[in-house]
Amino acid sequence: MRGMSKLTAALGLVLVTWGCGGSSGTVGGAAGTTGAAGTTGAAGTSGAAGTTGAAGTTGAAGTTGAAGTTGAAGTTGAAGTTGSQAGSSGAGGSLSCTITASASLSTKISTVGIVTWSTTLSGVQSAKIDFGLTTSYGMTAPVDLTQPSYRTLLLGMKASHLYHYRITAANGSGQCQGPDTTIMTGPLANGLVKPTVTTQNAAALAGGFLITGQYVQNAGGTTPAYILDADGDIVWWYNIADYITGVVMDYAGTHMWINNHPPNLANAKVHRVTMDGLTDEDLSSQMYELSHQLTVLPDETVAFYAADSGTQGCSDIKERAPNGTVRTIVNSQTALGTTGQCHVNNIQYSKDDDTLVFSDHIHCAVAKIKRSDGSTVWILNGATKTFTGDTWLGSEHGIQILGLDDFLIFNNNSNSVAGSSAPTMMGAGDGSGALEIKLDLTAKTVKKIWSYKAMGITYQTDVMGDLQRLGNGNIVIAFGGKGIIQEITASGTVLQEMRTTTNFGYIQKRPTLYGPPPR
Repeated sequence: MRGMSKLTAALGLVLVTWGCGGSSGTVGGAAGTTGAAGTTGAAGTSGAAGTTGAAGTTGAAGTTGAAGTTGAAGTTGAAGTTGSQAGSSGAGGSLSCTITASASLSTKISTVGIVTWSTTLSGVQSAKIDFGLTTSYGMTAPVDLTQPSYRTLLLGMKASHLYHYRITAANGSGQCQGPDTTIMTGPLANGLVKPTVTTQNAAALAGGFLITGQYVQNAGGTTPAYILDADGDIVWWYNIADYITGVVMDYAGTHMWINNHPPNLANAKVHRVTMDGLTDEDLSSQMYELSHQLTVLPDETVAFYAADSGTQGCSDIKERAPNGTVRTIVNSQTALGTTGQCHVNNIQYSKDDDTLVFSDHIHCAVAKIKRSDGSTVWILNGATKTFTGDTWLGSEHGIQILGLDDFLIFNNNSNSVAGSSAPTMMGAGDGSGALEIKLDLTAKTVKKIWSYKAMGITYQTDVMGDLQRLGNGNIVIAFGGKGIIQEITASGTVLQEMRTTTNFGYIQKRPTLYGPPPR
């Protein structure tokens, strides 16, 4: 690994110690997963009868919905489940149609449902599929009308559960609904282990789905990218290699970007995988020696950092365009205006001014650069900082951009001090934490306006670490190297904690698994 000043390998442990904050990781190979067994498809239900015309002058009588057809038997093995439905309803007494659908499970991920359907409704302008564990549903999958047979994925379902779903189609005159139908999900892949979840206040949680990866093998021998629901259940997974650190959905919500960070970056992998797991693009050669994680821009450009092409041992900040073209924006050493080795460990996109913000682990600094020419806008913390005011001890990993002048930072809080500045935040080696910092862009000053530190030395991690403020004001914090994720209130009250015996990678929390990301 470039930028490494010390490497120790013993009993499968690789420890890297840096000038401004330790970084460590354990090595382990990932076992392959077993395809899910298919189940018998659900029988179709009878369509709802149409309603009677409005009173006044004599309304025309509603027509009777077509009878539902019997669901086809599911196929044996990895093919998942298959079923069909037919039914009609005059939603709101305005429209009548027939919706005929079939559903199966992905042969790669047995909790992903694949629904295709057709309808007699003319001029369909929008459609959706409501689904959930009961007929109250609770989750909604938008339908992309450009897909053949309106192919739609049901995402976020628990393993080995019966789910209900219902299709609604609409045109300019109104909408109609198909009948309720069911699909049975398959089991978890072999080796997947649910985190231990302790919840103090379920009602105060933000809910939604947590996307992350597993850096170190669990007891089952796997290191997948995966998604957890609000209960901590694994609802999606995919393996590309060991040492998974970066897992993030694209802006369209149709693909997952997955990358790892092996001890030798020459072996680094980065894949773009469809959410049904059926198409896997290996882009490792395009994004050679990609490190830690990446961020996806609204036009599906990907900003990342990789080992430099020179000898200074500092990462290059790069972008990959949707057509596969890769360009180098600037070397991190140049952007920081410093000397010696660098170790970039996070990059985020600032949509308000079309810039990139990255973190350097060795120099304990955060820098903003222009995408257009790589010029430096400002530097926080470290020996070359361009802002005065509050600083922080040690290094940082995860960053969330809240605005042009407002940031959350995961502070690893090692014993090292950035540059020669006197630290005024946090402690020294007694636990990692979170900071919110506010910038005065005119006066070039920085002020800490909020901080949180989990109590106890067990929360001290120099490996990874990430955080995100959620829509309801809660903050989710991943103490990556300790395998601990907390959701806390703005006042620091712990609402829920998830623990594994392994390490979490970077995180992305989403209220839904459809559409653009929340950050």
